[in-house]
Amino acid sequence: MKKGLFITFEGGEGCGKSTQVRLFKEYVSSLANKDDFVFIREPGGTGLGEKIRQLLLGDQQDPPVPMAELLLFCASRAQIVEEVIRPALNEGKIVVADRFIDSTIAYQSCARGILSPENVKKLHEMFMPSLKPDITFYLRITPAEAFARKKDDVFDRMELEGLSFHEKVLAGYDSIASTEPERIKVIDATKSIEEIHKSIIGIFENKVNQIEITNNESRF
Repeated sequence: MKKGLFITFEGGEGCGKSTQVRLFKEYVSSLANKDDFVFIREPGGTGLGEKIRQLLLGDQQDPPVPMAELLLFCASRAQIVEEVIRPALNEGKIVVADRFIDSTIAYQSCARGILSPENVKKLHEMFMPSLKPDITFYLRITPAEAFARKKDDVFDRMELEGLSFHEKVLAGYDSIASTEPERIKVIDATKSIEEIHKSIIGIFENKVNQIEITNNESRF
């Protein structure tokens, strides 16, 4: 049985992550095995998850307290892990996620200070044991540069946090990337959209080639 592949896109607000996920999806649409790919977003991706997403990002009048925020993210993730991610990986599919556990560590642990990164990992291990991305594309850009690009956009609740909060998010991501360089591929998000896209595709195709050599079978 083929082993599934789990890919995540990460980064702070305004890093261009959503654009790159969309371009990656367009790239996948041209592949012979395009039906082997499953795209999800966090929070969300399920009926329950989308309701939680609205609670987390849309309600600025009655926001959740920090611990409730963390647990709501975990609840959404627990649902999508069991409903979508694990079944797809067990079928040998390639799951592409717009955010996963690294976001929780960067935002709720490093920036918000709710729990330590180690305790967040322990919490997640309770409902997603041994589940970890194979590749994470971390689009890195400073908050000052990112928000200069987003100045005319409508911001959600998380984006409305102050600059110091988002600088802590950046530091959190940098810390994660420094400890897991094999998994986390740091992408300079100040480059052009096309340059970033080509870099991502190159890394992805190299990973697929490694898998083909290891398994002695072609996925594409």
